[in-house]
Amino acid sequence: MSMVFEYWGMPLTAQRIVPGNTACGTLSTSVYYTEWTSAYTGGKTGLAVGSWLVGATSGVIAQVVSFNITSGTLAGNNAAGTMRLKSKYHPSTPATQWTSGETFNIAGSGNGAFTLIPLVAAKTDLYAFPKGTPAKCALVSALTQTELVNFDGGIPDQTSLVGLPMKDGTSLLLRDINEIIRFMCIDYVSNSAGSINIQFFF
Repeated sequence: MSMVFEYWGMPLTAQRIVPGNTACGTLSTSVYYTEWTSAYTGGKTGLAVGSWLVGATSGVIAQVVSFNITSGTLAGNNAAGTMRLKSKYHPSTPATQWTSGETFNIAGSGNGAFTLIPLVAAKTDLYAFPKGTPAKCALVSALTQTELVNFDGGIPDQTSLVGLPMKDGTSLLLRDINEIIRFMCIDYVSNSAGSINIQFFF
């Protein structure tokens, strides 16, 4: 018996939702591919193309596409310049965003301050995923506890148990952009501390 693996595209962005008793949905910054150019200071040894940057306050994550050094050095822990970031990831609440001047951690070690500035010349790049590319599909996985989900625009409800129950350890594949942007989830049981991870493919 042969099995065929269906290619979903590149897994570029992700989002984790811990909804509690408030219905939450997907974020446009995860559903639509985005890159940024950011100024940074205090760059340290360990900063490299491919490094993951984690906001020390927000927990938001992005990956370094490229960077330059206009002053200082990485070895001296005082590098400064600009960097290009991609693959934004929201670890918890939909309201979480990077803040200007927030400290970031480099792959779990070392810190440096950065300030976000507008994306530079996104659409002129010869890159397969220009700014605004929508996700082709989204893999929704229930990580802890049973969740109530819906993906037709309706809001799931704990009291009347409106929505599709997703037991922890199960997953659901959303294949249409309308389903993806209309996805909503909430804890099946009040205050049960459930969580859902969404991996977006482009």
